[in-house]
Amino acid sequence: MILVSLIVPALMLCLVFLYLVLFRQFYMIKSKLPVFGFRGAMGGLNGKHRKLAVWGILIFVLGFAGQMATQLYAPSMLMVFNYEEAARGQNPNSTRFNESVILSDRILEKVVRRGGLALSADQLADFLTISTPLDAEKLDVTQESALKISTEYWIHCSEKVSLYGTTPKAVLNFLADVYWEDFTNNYAENDKVLDLSFDGLEGMEYLDVKDYLQMQAYKLKNYLPGYSSESSSFRVEGSEETFPSLSQKIDNFIEIELERYEAFILEKGLSRHRNTYQSRMQYANRLLDTDQKKDMAAHDVRIEAIDMYNAFMTRFVLIPTYDTDQEFYMSRTKVGVDYFADEAKELLESATKLLEEIEHNSYASGQVVRSRAGDDVYAQADEKIGELNAELQNLSAQCRQLCDAYVREKRDGYIQVSFATPSVPGNIIKAFLITILYLAVWIGLIVLQPYYAECTEAQAAGRKAQKLARKEYRKNKKEFRKREKAEKRGAKKNGEEGTGL
Repeated sequence: MILVSLIVPALMLCLVFLYLVLFRQFYMIKSKLPVFGFRGAMGGLNGKHRKLAVWGILIFVLGFAGQMATQLYAPSMLMVFNYEEAARGQNPNSTRFNESVILSDRILEKVVRRGGLALSADQLADFLTISTPLDAEKLDVTQESALKISTEYWIHCSEKVSLYGTTPKAVLNFLADVYWEDFTNNYAENDKVLDLSFDGLEGMEYLDVKDYLQMQAYKLKNYLPGYSSESSSFRVEGSEETFPSLSQKIDNFIEIELERYEAFILEKGLSRHRNTYQSRMQYANRLLDTDQKKDMAAHDVRIEAIDMYNAFMTRFVLIPTYDTDQEFYMSRTKVGVDYFADEAKELLESATKLLEEIEHNSYASGQVVRSRAGDDVYAQADEKIGELNAELQNLSAQCRQLCDAYVREKRDGYIQVSFATPSVPGNIIKAFLITILYLAVWIGLIVLQPYYAECTEAQAAGRKAQKLARKEYRKNKKEFRKREKAEKRGAKKNGEEGTGL
């Protein structure tokens, strides 16, 4: 097939050679061309119109077939990135998009292995080129509004790759598959957070189990809203679950099931290691008490600073301004006392939460001390842990199933690949232009033929006369030399006699 792709280059080389011959003949006979009556020279075309038409049709068919075959055998591949972040020059995970990755060594090495190609990645890189529709545009980089980010890339594979036992289209197909896999693995959404781990549950304190399961549940809860905002009604075939419904189930698990479990553990005062748990609670409360006192001290400092402000300084400060609808209004701006008040409020809220944690730890430690629970109660607690674990794993599996289906459908549209189809009208025009150029050079050669033949005959006659003259000269060379010597001696003798007189 590579020989077919050489048809058009061979035609162009022959065309160049014919034009060089035409220019050479014209240069040789330009002085002999008639200034007037050049129309008569066109008489050489008589009887050759049919021959020119046949050759013209042949050249047209060869040019058209060669271009079509080349474009069908080695079509360019269009890769379109069809996601929202692509227009901003980013990957789906908001990292910077780099088009050079498409033909990077890492990708090409995978292409060679995937296709079992008999060439190296460096050799394959020499056959591949990438371009964008914006390459032909002149962008004014001094104006930000003129800058454009391409989301379409043309990739072309040379026909020479067929010398290594493959085809350009096969190489491009391997490239598209390998790059799509690499792109989705490295730059698409990272859903590994849905793979929950429960290895740390064994031997964990009963109250810590609640915090651990709550942390795992929040991983699922925080992951779903992004998809829910994109497609709240998306469902997997054979299931009625949606992203909002799964979010509600996770909320119920956190706010109802885990709270019930915590209430049961506190009521029974269960602990795997009573003394160790008490010591830990005391140490935790000591740290929390220190933080709570720091927050209250910072809160008191800000309240004191507010009291030091003069009442005149704390009046409203109004600034004339316009809203988004260009309506005039007086806007109130904050002063220093407002910032102190906000910080004091935040510090008081933090100190209150710390105090609640201290009270919770103290209550839990007291319940453990007073507990008289038997083995049946501990068995019941272990059973509840198993049920909560199973329920959370079920929620994780449902989230994984729904997210995988949605991401799979979403990723299918990330990169769209298509191959260029040959343009029949464009190839007809190109073949027609090649045919015209051939006909023009042939007509030129036919028109110049009589003058060129006359010139070559004259040059041949001149060269023949010169050849005969040289032959005659060589034949009579000795006689010419004797005559020259005799003439020289006679001249010398005449000179001596003249001197004696």
